[in-house]
Amino acid sequence: MVQGELFPLRDLHEPLRGYRGTVASRVAGITYRQLDYWARKRIVVPSIAPSSGSGSRRLYAFRDVVILSVSKKLLDIGVNLQNVTNAVEYLMRQPSDRLEHMTILCDGQQVEECVEGEQMAQMLSRGEAVFGVSVGALWHRIDDALATEEHVEVTDAAVIDRSLPVNRLAADRLRETLDKRRVQREAMASAAAVGAVSPTLADVDPSAAHQPILSQGTLS
Repeated sequence: MVQGELFPLRDLHEPLRGYRGTVASRVAGITYRQLDYWARKRIVVPSIAPSSGSGSRRLYAFRDVVILSVSKKLLDIGVNLQNVTNAVEYLMRQPSDRLEHMTILCDGQQVEECVEGEQMAQMLSRGEAVFGVSVGALWHRIDDALATEEHVEVTDAAVIDRSLPVNRLAADRLRETLDKRRVQREAMASAAAVGAVSPTLADVDPSAAHQPILSQGTLS
């Protein structure tokens, strides 16, 4: 469970720079295989140009890379994947300047934003080990690391609006996939119909229907 007030996702003045998956995974400290798995399972999906096929490339925004790094930290200290996913959904809705000053607490099960000292005391009172993850510290480390990395300048239209619920985004993608398949089926059906009505040799020359077909072996 992740607690805290939701804030608008998009930063109006955030530079729109996209980073390839190889850069994002290296800077976040995860393997490319992890990155690909998280993207396919929609745990951490790139905000810019999500991959839609073997020929396309994912582009990760700065905030995505920060959240990838936070996710790795949470997994490293034993937080289960479901709670990491919940934390990701919460962090994805925060503007970058808020992430810069954020600290989250976790006891291996729950993940909470630390907004006052009493929260730390409450978690400690449960008798469980409590870990703090400074999102702000990771924010600055990622910011420094990406400063010298290759990036792609993108337009505002290329950025996904993550204020939409995750299930809404999934539904939209499923609808797009089904539409593509429908178009492909219609194209195949049209091609088959054209082939079915194409004139045969017998249609053009009826006498040809009664002429024997010579094989190569009968030619002298």
